[in-house]
Amino acid sequence: MVHRGHAGAVPAIEATTVLDRWRADHPDWRGRHWTFVADDHGVLRLRPLNVSRAECRQIAA
Repeated sequence: MVHRGHAGAVPAIEATTVLDRWRADHPDWRGRHWTFVADDHGVLRLRPLNVSRAECRQIAA
């Protein structure tokens, strides 16, 4: 089950037409994850997502 707002793995999407379109529309997409994003009408749409690790920064005292 996929919950709203969480990224999923690409293998969960079986429609290659979706993946091919995303690769054409978003050439910087690494092809690993997707997420739900609400449009202007509140409808959830699938969108490609790049996931990266946050940098570790020291907090000034």
